[in-house]
Amino acid sequence: MPPPKPEPRPSQPPRGMPWQHMGTFTWVVEQEYVKLDKHGRNTEQWIREQQLRFPEGRARHEFGERVRRRMWEDMMHRYEAEAERWIRQEEEMRRVAAERERQRAKAIQEEMRRAEEQMRQQREADRRKRTEEYRYRRPEQRTRDRSKPRVDKSISDSWKKYEDRWATLAASSEPLTFANIPWPVASAPRSPEQITLSAISEFLLSPLHSQSLTRKDRIRAAQLRWHPDRFQRMMHRVPSTEKDMVVEGVGAVARSLNELMGREKSHSRHRVSRQIVFARVLPEQMSSEIQVSCSDAGRQNVDQYGLMRYA
Repeated sequence: MPPPKPEPRPSQPPRGMPWQHMGTFTWVVEQEYVKLDKHGRNTEQWIREQQLRFPEGRARHEFGERVRRRMWEDMMHRYEAEAERWIRQEEEMRRVAAERERQRAKAIQEEMRRAEEQMRQQREADRRKRTEEYRYRRPEQRTRDRSKPRVDKSISDSWKKYEDRWATLAASSEPLTFANIPWPVASAPRSPEQITLSAISEFLLSPLHSQSLTRKDRIRAAQLRWHPDRFQRMMHRVPSTEKDMVVEGVGAVARSLNELMGREKSHSRHRVSRQIVFARVLPEQMSSEIQVSCSDAGRQNVDQYGLMRYA
């Protein structure tokens, strides 16, 4: 029995380089794209592989053009995506900044509104307070206004009686008691406790008398009159039952006068030192004007109040 005939083999593709047959070349390129997408290879690796597979020829040139076009498209796509991302990010940043500024402006406006409301309420409260004070103080002010001339006249009369009484005591030898001694206070004291620093200052430095004398001159004259050693010469005219009260009263007057003189000297030193500082800093003409104004201000302070006032 004759051997069977061999089956005819399928026709094989012609040998040679794949780019010499365009159909085969297209299929190979498509398969490579599929592999590239399937295995997640990057473009650079795929390009190197293709360069090794297709080292020369027209197909390589065409392939290179496609690769460059693809790389350019990929690059443009990435740039566009990046630019779009930056645009969105900048828009978001601007939106956030605008919202933050809006909230800040709103907070400032709210704070200003609250401050204005508080100021308005404070002004209203002050107005009501002034109205109430005026309503309650008006009768008192009228009373003070009516009594002020009497008070001024009382101080003037008391000072005149004080000086006249001392002139009488110096020219006579009458007995001295606590009640008939002319103490340097507006109202005759009934005990040494009523001879206080404030009472002596109010009476002795009042602007209603002795306008030609300075504060220091008034205090110095009173110190000479009420010096314990000098007053001791008249103690023989004081009854023994009155001596303790008189000695205590004279001591209270002397201490108060020393206190007033100490304050006055301290105030004078402070004023002089302030004038020296002004003279060093300011020009000579301006310095002299300030010194004159300071001295005038001090005299006006004394003339207006008659009490110890310090800057």
